[in-house]
Amino acid sequence: MDLSFLGTITNPITIFTQADKAVYLKNPDDIDDGIRELVDAINAVTVFFTMSACQGFLIEEQREAHCPETYVDFYVTDEQYPLARLLLGSLASKFSASIDCKVVYEADFDITAADEIVANGMVKLRHSIELYELPPELMKSTYREMVDHIRKFAEAINKTI
Repeated sequence: MDLSFLGTITNPITIFTQADKAVYLKNPDDIDDGIRELVDAINAVTVFFTMSACQGFLIEEQREAHCPETYVDFYVTDEQYPLARLLLGSLASKFSASIDCKVVYEADFDITAADEIVANGMVKLRHSIELYELPPELMKSTYREMVDHIRKFAEAINKTI
């Protein structure tokens, strides 16, 4: 099969490593306290690491200080994409209309100067979990269930990797 029309000679997907995970997670103070448990649960999966998150509306009295969305985005190391699909599928199945799970294909880039980036032809797979706003008590219980679900997922997966 001739795929030369794609414009890539090799797989254009950026492959992250455990070293990349260490770099991304080196400053835990960048995480909003209100979503820290969810971030920590995702990072507990050996081959996942978060790269962006916002507590958004999770804590009513703090919502004005945060973006209007509540989400966690993560990357996958060692090409373990089936595990990310399994997690996102299980979350979408269990929490249905309370969350949105997706994978975004985003252009990768190199930082060439303090204020300059240049596309490098690679693509990063950003896995995303976005929570929809629910009444406060339901939001708390749904968030707690989600954290517990991902912690159980991490425990099971880490035993097999």
